[in-house]
Amino acid sequence: MITNVKEKKDRRIPVLIACLIIALAFAVCAVAGCAIYGDKPDSPTVLHAQNGETISRLSNGERTIADVVEQVADSVVEITCTVETSSTDWFGRPVTSRGTSAGSGVIIADNGTVITNHHVIDGAVEISVRLRNGNTYAAELVGSDSGHDIAIIKISPEETLTYATFGESAKLKVGQPVVVIGNPLGTLGGTVTDGIISALERDMTIEGVTMKLLQTNASINSGNSGGGMFDLDGRLIGIVNAKSKGLGVEGLGFAIPSDTALAVAQTIIGE
Repeated sequence: MITNVKEKKDRRIPVLIACLIIALAFAVCAVAGCAIYGDKPDSPTVLHAQNGETISRLSNGERTIADVVEQVADSVVEITCTVETSSTDWFGRPVTSRGTSAGSGVIIADNGTVITNHHVIDGAVEISVRLRNGNTYAAELVGSDSGHDIAIIKISPEETLTYATFGESAKLKVGQPVVVIGNPLGTLGGTVTDGIISALERDMTIEGVTMKLLQTNASINSGNSGGGMFDLDGRLIGIVNAKSKGLGVEGLGFAIPSDTALAVAQTIIGE
Protein backbone atom coordinates (compact mmCIF):
# COMPACT_ATOMS: atom_id res chain seq x y z
CA MET A 1 0.00 0.00 0.00
CA ILE A 2 2.85 2.37 0.78
CA THR A 3 4.53 1.53 -2.47
CA ASN A 4 1.38 2.28 -4.36
CA VAL A 5 1.12 5.74 -2.79
CA LYS A 6 4.71 6.52 -3.68
CA GLU A 7 4.08 5.51 -7.26
CA LYS A 8 1.10 7.93 -7.52
CA LYS A 9 3.20 10.80 -6.20
CA ASP A 10 5.92 10.06 -8.66
CA ARG A 11 3.41 10.20 -11.54
CA ARG A 12 2.10 13.56 -10.45
CA ILE A 13 5.46 15.29 -10.49
CA PRO A 14 5.69 15.60 -14.32
CA VAL A 15 2.10 16.77 -14.47
CA LEU A 16 2.75 19.45 -11.86
CA ILE A 17 5.86 20.59 -13.70
CA ALA A 18 3.93 20.80 -16.97
CA CYS A 19 1.19 22.85 -15.29
CA LEU A 20 3.78 25.22 -13.86
CA ILE A 21 5.38 25.67 -17.28
CA ILE A 22 2.01 26.41 -18.92
CA ALA A 23 1.07 28.87 -16.15
CA LEU A 24 4.44 30.61 -16.52
CA ALA A 25 3.96 30.83 -20.28
CA PHE A 26 0.54 32.46 -19.84
CA ALA A 27 2.00 34.95 -17.36
CA VAL A 28 4.77 35.92 -19.79
CA CYS A 29 2.22 36.38 -22.60
CA ALA A 30 0.03 38.52 -20.37
CA VAL A 31 2.95 40.80 -19.48
CA ALA A 32 4.00 41.00 -23.13
CA GLY A 33 0.43 41.78 -24.12
CA CYS A 34 0.32 44.69 -21.66
CA ALA A 35 3.60 45.97 -23.05
CA ILE A 36 2.33 45.76 -26.61
CA TYR A 37 -1.25 46.89 -26.21
CA GLY A 38 -1.35 48.82 -22.95
CA ASP A 39 0.62 51.78 -24.32
CA LYS A 40 -0.94 51.77 -27.78
CA PRO A 41 -3.30 54.79 -27.39
CA ASP A 42 -0.40 56.95 -26.21
CA SER A 43 2.16 55.95 -28.82
CA PRO A 44 2.52 58.71 -31.42
CA THR A 45 3.14 58.20 -35.10
CA VAL A 46 5.23 60.96 -36.67
CA LEU A 47 3.78 62.56 -39.78
CA HIS A 48 4.98 65.39 -41.99
CA ALA A 49 2.78 68.45 -42.33
CA GLN A 50 2.46 70.41 -45.55
CA ASN A 51 5.01 73.02 -44.41
CA GLY A 52 7.66 70.41 -43.64
CA GLU A 53 6.89 70.39 -39.92
CA THR A 54 6.58 67.14 -38.02
CA ILE A 55 3.28 66.52 -36.29
CA SER A 56 2.12 63.69 -34.10
CA ARG A 57 -0.95 61.54 -34.37
CA LEU A 58 -1.98 59.03 -31.76
CA SER A 59 -1.86 55.50 -33.09
CA ASN A 60 -5.66 55.33 -32.86
CA GLY A 61 -5.78 58.09 -35.49
CA GLU A 62 -7.00 60.90 -33.26
CA ARG A 63 -5.51 64.39 -33.01
CA THR A 64 -6.41 67.07 -30.52
CA ILE A 65 -7.52 70.63 -31.14
CA ALA A 66 -4.21 71.75 -29.65
CA ASP A 67 -2.37 69.74 -32.35
CA VAL A 68 -4.35 71.51 -35.07
CA VAL A 69 -3.78 74.96 -33.57
CA GLU A 70 -0.06 74.38 -33.26
CA GLN A 71 0.07 73.36 -36.92
CA VAL A 72 -2.06 76.08 -38.56
CA ALA A 73 -2.61 79.06 -36.24
CA ASP A 74 0.26 81.03 -37.79
CA SER A 75 -1.47 80.86 -41.18
CA VAL A 76 -4.45 82.89 -39.94
CA VAL A 77 -4.07 86.69 -39.97
CA GLU A 78 -5.89 89.79 -38.79
CA ILE A 79 -7.00 92.25 -41.46
CA THR A 80 -7.68 95.93 -40.85
CA CYS A 81 -9.08 98.15 -43.59
CA THR A 82 -9.36 101.91 -43.96
CA VAL A 83 -12.67 102.50 -45.70
CA GLU A 84 -13.86 105.66 -47.41
CA THR A 85 -17.53 106.50 -47.64
CA SER A 86 -19.13 109.32 -49.59
CA SER A 87 -22.19 111.29 -48.62
CA THR A 88 -23.57 114.82 -48.83
CA ASP A 89 -23.94 117.48 -46.18
CA TRP A 90 -27.01 119.58 -45.43
CA PHE A 91 -26.20 121.78 -48.41
CA GLY A 92 -25.86 118.90 -50.86
CA ARG A 93 -22.11 119.13 -51.04
CA PRO A 94 -20.13 115.85 -51.32
CA VAL A 95 -18.40 114.73 -48.16
CA THR A 96 -15.89 111.93 -47.84
CA SER A 97 -15.31 110.30 -44.49
CA ARG A 98 -12.94 107.56 -43.38
CA GLY A 99 -13.47 104.68 -41.01
CA THR A 100 -12.00 101.31 -40.23
CA SER A 101 -13.23 97.75 -40.48
CA ALA A 102 -11.66 94.48 -39.43
CA GLY A 103 -11.75 90.84 -40.38
CA SER A 104 -9.61 87.77 -40.81
CA GLY A 105 -7.69 86.03 -43.56
CA VAL A 106 -5.71 82.87 -44.26
CA ILE A 107 -2.26 82.68 -45.85
CA ILE A 108 -2.42 80.17 -48.70
CA ALA A 109 1.06 80.51 -50.24
CA ASP A 110 4.56 81.25 -48.98
CA ASN A 111 4.75 84.33 -51.23
CA GLY A 112 2.28 86.18 -49.00
CA THR A 113 -0.99 85.39 -50.80
CA VAL A 114 -3.94 85.72 -48.42
CA ILE A 115 -7.55 84.65 -48.97
CA THR A 116 -10.40 86.48 -47.24
CA ASN A 117 -13.98 87.59 -47.88
CA HIS A 118 -14.93 90.20 -50.44
CA HIS A 119 -17.05 91.97 -47.85
CA VAL A 120 -14.03 92.32 -45.55
CA ILE A 121 -12.08 94.48 -48.01
CA ASP A 122 -15.01 96.01 -49.92
CA GLY A 123 -14.50 99.77 -50.21
CA ALA A 124 -11.05 99.68 -48.60
CA VAL A 125 -8.48 102.27 -49.64
CA GLU A 126 -5.83 100.80 -47.35
CA ILE A 127 -5.42 97.22 -46.17
CA SER A 128 -3.05 96.00 -43.49
CA VAL A 129 -2.33 92.46 -42.37
CA ARG A 130 -1.11 91.54 -38.92
CA LEU A 131 0.60 88.20 -38.48
CA ARG A 132 0.32 86.09 -35.36
CA ASN A 133 3.85 87.14 -34.38
CA GLY A 134 2.71 90.78 -34.31
CA ASN A 135 4.40 91.93 -37.52
CA THR A 136 2.14 94.10 -39.68
CA TYR A 137 2.38 94.59 -43.45
CA ALA A 138 0.56 96.71 -45.99
CA ALA A 139 -1.42 94.55 -48.41
CA GLU A 140 -2.46 95.07 -51.99
CA LEU A 141 -5.69 93.83 -53.48
CA VAL A 142 -5.12 91.18 -56.15
CA GLY A 143 -8.81 90.78 -56.98
CA SER A 144 -12.19 89.81 -55.59
CA ASP A 145 -15.43 88.08 -56.49
CA SER A 146 -18.47 89.60 -54.77
CA GLY A 147 -20.77 86.80 -55.97
CA HIS A 148 -18.76 84.18 -54.09
CA ASP A 149 -17.60 86.60 -51.36
CA ILE A 150 -13.94 85.76 -51.96
CA ALA A 151 -11.02 88.19 -52.21
CA ILE A 152 -7.29 87.72 -52.62
CA ILE A 153 -4.78 90.15 -51.15
CA LYS A 154 -0.98 89.95 -51.00
CA ILE A 155 1.73 91.03 -48.60
CA SER A 156 5.50 91.12 -48.96
CA PRO A 157 6.77 89.58 -45.74
CA GLU A 158 10.27 89.63 -44.34
CA GLU A 159 9.95 86.24 -42.68
CA THR A 160 9.08 82.75 -43.85
CA LEU A 161 5.34 82.26 -43.65
CA THR A 162 3.23 79.35 -42.48
CA TYR A 163 0.50 78.74 -45.01
CA ALA A 164 -2.60 76.57 -45.04
CA THR A 165 -3.25 73.59 -47.29
CA PHE A 166 -6.71 73.25 -48.83
CA GLY A 167 -8.73 70.17 -48.00
CA GLU A 168 -11.56 68.74 -50.11
CA SER A 169 -14.89 70.02 -48.82
CA ALA A 170 -16.72 67.53 -51.06
CA LYS A 171 -15.51 64.76 -48.74
CA LEU A 172 -16.80 66.36 -45.53
CA LYS A 173 -19.43 64.62 -43.45
CA VAL A 174 -22.09 65.99 -41.13
CA GLY A 175 -20.90 65.63 -37.55
CA GLN A 176 -17.22 65.91 -38.48
CA PRO A 177 -15.19 67.97 -35.96
CA VAL A 178 -13.89 71.37 -37.08
CA VAL A 179 -11.63 74.09 -35.68
CA VAL A 180 -12.26 77.77 -36.44
CA ILE A 181 -9.52 80.41 -36.05
CA GLY A 182 -10.08 84.11 -36.58
CA ASN A 183 -10.26 87.65 -35.26
CA PRO A 184 -13.65 88.05 -33.55
CA LEU A 185 -14.76 91.63 -32.83
CA GLY A 186 -11.73 92.78 -34.80
CA THR A 187 -9.64 92.82 -31.61
CA LEU A 188 -9.23 89.21 -30.54
CA GLY A 189 -6.89 87.82 -33.19
CA GLY A 190 -5.95 84.17 -33.00
CA THR A 191 -9.13 83.13 -31.22
CA VAL A 192 -9.83 79.40 -31.48
CA THR A 193 -13.28 77.82 -31.30
CA ASP A 194 -14.42 74.33 -32.20
CA GLY A 195 -17.53 72.46 -33.20
CA ILE A 196 -18.81 70.17 -35.90
CA ILE A 197 -20.12 70.34 -39.44
CA SER A 198 -23.83 70.84 -38.79
CA ALA A 199 -24.98 70.68 -42.42
CA LEU A 200 -23.61 70.63 -45.96
CA GLU A 201 -24.66 72.80 -48.92
CA ARG A 202 -26.97 75.16 -47.09
CA ASP A 203 -28.56 77.64 -49.52
CA MET A 204 -28.08 80.97 -47.75
CA THR A 205 -28.91 84.43 -49.09
CA ILE A 206 -26.58 87.09 -47.76
CA GLU A 207 -26.92 90.69 -48.90
CA GLY A 208 -28.96 89.57 -51.88
CA VAL A 209 -26.52 86.85 -52.97
CA THR A 210 -27.38 83.15 -52.60
CA MET A 211 -24.53 80.78 -51.85
CA LYS A 212 -24.14 77.14 -50.86
CA LEU A 213 -22.38 77.16 -47.50
CA LEU A 214 -21.17 74.82 -44.79
CA GLN A 215 -23.05 75.19 -41.52
CA THR A 216 -21.27 74.83 -38.18
CA ASN A 217 -22.05 75.23 -34.51
CA ALA A 218 -18.55 76.58 -33.78
CA SER A 219 -18.70 80.03 -32.19
CA ILE A 220 -18.44 82.73 -34.84
CA ASN A 221 -18.65 86.49 -34.35
CA SER A 222 -18.15 89.71 -36.26
CA GLY A 223 -14.49 89.85 -37.27
CA ASN A 224 -14.26 86.11 -37.90
CA SER A 225 -15.15 86.76 -41.54
CA GLY A 226 -12.37 85.55 -43.81
CA GLY A 227 -10.89 83.29 -41.16
CA GLY A 228 -10.24 79.59 -41.51
CA MET A 229 -12.24 76.49 -40.75
CA PHE A 230 -9.93 73.47 -40.44
CA ASP A 231 -10.40 69.74 -40.07
CA LEU A 232 -8.44 67.71 -37.53
CA ASP A 233 -5.70 67.09 -40.10
CA GLY A 234 -5.12 70.85 -40.22
CA ARG A 235 -6.49 71.21 -43.75
CA LEU A 236 -8.40 74.35 -44.70
CA ILE A 237 -11.96 73.18 -45.44
CA GLY A 238 -13.84 76.47 -45.33
CA ILE A 239 -13.60 80.27 -45.27
CA VAL A 240 -15.83 81.68 -42.56
CA ASN A 241 -18.21 84.32 -43.89
CA ALA A 242 -21.43 84.62 -41.89
CA LYS A 243 -23.31 84.16 -38.66
CA SER A 244 -27.06 84.14 -38.20
CA LYS A 245 -28.15 86.90 -35.85
CA GLY A 246 -31.29 87.32 -33.84
CA LEU A 247 -32.74 86.94 -30.40
CA GLY A 248 -31.99 83.47 -29.10
CA VAL A 249 -30.00 82.46 -32.18
CA GLU A 250 -26.83 80.58 -31.28
CA GLY A 251 -24.64 77.99 -32.97
CA LEU A 252 -25.48 79.02 -36.54
CA GLY A 253 -22.27 79.88 -38.35
CA PHE A 254 -21.46 79.46 -42.02
CA ALA A 255 -18.39 79.07 -44.20
CA ILE A 256 -17.62 78.96 -47.91
CA PRO A 257 -16.60 75.38 -48.83
CA SER A 258 -12.90 75.04 -49.60
CA ASP A 259 -13.57 73.56 -53.06
CA THR A 260 -15.45 76.74 -54.02
CA ALA A 261 -12.95 79.06 -52.35
CA LEU A 262 -9.96 77.42 -54.05
CA ALA A 263 -11.58 77.50 -57.50
CA VAL A 264 -12.45 81.21 -57.15
CA ALA A 265 -8.98 82.02 -55.76
CA GLN A 266 -7.29 80.31 -58.72
CA THR A 267 -9.45 82.29 -61.13
CA ILE A 268 -8.58 85.57 -59.41
CA ILE A 269 -4.88 84.79 -59.30
CA GLY A 270 -4.95 83.56 -62.89
CA GLU A 271 -3.69 80.05 -62.30
